[in-house]
Formats: sequence, structure tokens, C-alpha cells
Amino acid sequence: MFKKILVPTDFSDSSKAALEEALMLAKIFKSKIILMHVYEPIVYYTDVPMGMPDLVEIEQGIHSTAETSLRSMAERDIKGREKDFGVIEVETLLVQGKAFVEIVKAARECEADLIVLSTHGRSAIEHILLGSVTEKVVRKAPCAVLTIRAKNQFTMP
Repeated sequence: MFKKILVPTDFSDSSKAALEEALMLAKIFKSKIILMHVYEPIVYYTDVPMGMPDLVEIEQGIHSTAETSLRSMAERDIKGREKDFGVIEVETLLVQGKAFVEIVKAARECEADLIVLSTHGRSAIEHILLGSVTEKVVRKAPCAVLTIRAKNQFTMP
């Protein structure tokens, strides 16, 4: 039984596809959805030259925008879809940090039974250089992980 489903999002179409799958599961299992977004911190330097933008203000803006987007997604894509999926309890979680670390940590702390997240079709070079958040979550998660590939991401070589 999946009582708590953690759904990390970066607000992309791929993430929305993962949320759709999570909603179907939540309907079947009467689960609570924990909709999560992780944003990277800005690196600060002590000797900032004159004329540089205020990084604290920029970071506050990023946080504020992410919070608004997360709340909007919860309202529009979960609560606004009650006719399709019924009433699904939803909680939002906004965290600053390294995405895979924070996702695994949140799954542990909220005692999630399942993590549903999307894959992003990257080239081999991008994968080698950047790694894969999804791959790291799959390897380190304390619970089951369902990965969703958005439609039309794969092309034959």
C-alpha cells in the first residue's frame, strides 16, 4: 500500500507526466501526495565587486517564484482535478540543496512509500558530465521508486 507518494518536480513536461502517474496511483491507493521542488543554492563570495547584483535578493526571488509555482501546481494539477481523481490530500515541500540528496532525505523524513519521478532524455555526454538525479535517487532511496519517461523522448540511434 502506498500511503505517501513523494513527487519531485522541476515544473517540466516530464515532471507533469510523472505527476499524472502519481495521481492515478493516489486515486487507487487513497494516498497522500507530497509535491516537492528542490532548487540549488547560489554560491556567495565575500569580495563582491561594486555593481554586482544583490545575490541575496536573487535567491529570495528564486525561492518566492518556486514557492508560487509549487503552490499553483498543487492547486491546478491536483486539487483542480478532483473530478478526475477524487479528493487527494496534497502537501508541498520546497527545499534548497542538491536535488538527489534532498529527495532521498525527504523520502526518509516523511516516510514515503513511493517516489514517482521523471527521467529526462539526455545525451550520453550530458549524462556523463551531469549525472542523473533520477539514477541517484533510484540507487539511494529508502523506498520504492517509479520512474516515468515522458512520451516521445526516445529516438532510435
